Amino acid sequence: MRLFRIAALGLFLMLGGCQYVAVQSSQLSSAISVFSSDSNELLSSPWAVQYGGYSATMQALIADNSTVFINNSDAIYFDGWRISKVSGLSSFTPAWEIQDSDGERSFVVNGQIVATHQCAPWSTVVTEAGVRYEQQCVGNKAYANMILVNSLGQIIAIEQVVDSSLKVLKLRFNN
Repeated sequence: MRLFRIAALGLFLMLGGCQYVAVQSSQLSSAISVFSSDSNELLSSPWAVQYGGYSATMQALIADNSTVFINNSDAIYFDGWRISKVSGLSSFTPAWEIQDSDGERSFVVNGQIVATHQCAPWSTVVTEAGVRYEQQCVGNKAYANMILVNSLGQIIAIEQVVDSSLKVLKLRFNN
């Protein structure tokens, strides 16, 4: 846990001079501009995370072609389409990894697959407020993953199942 805090502090110090943070995805970047480059609000406006009865605020940082939402004890990695790793949140010790391959989403703990779900390709719903990306999946029961992009092309909400319990992890941008 101490190593994680030191690494998080190092990331904050290294990226302290950044003007903005952008969610990166080769898939989404061709369709939308995820965060506008002149946005200074992202570092000063925290994200809110909810999972089960747990809630906290987080900051978004770029690391290894992913956006990492972090606070002093939690980390959520987002690759532009899916949450790919979760640690902390009172439930994810050790960390859970989420791997997608050929329509299957596998949940991995300590290198062992603990559950596999079937997931359809992402679909797009254009609304007045922006674009909603949805992905239908089936584990023990059916569920949907979601990414909400506002009319300015900014991701403002991510809702995805990140473990075998089928609880939805919710990230919301607080502007």
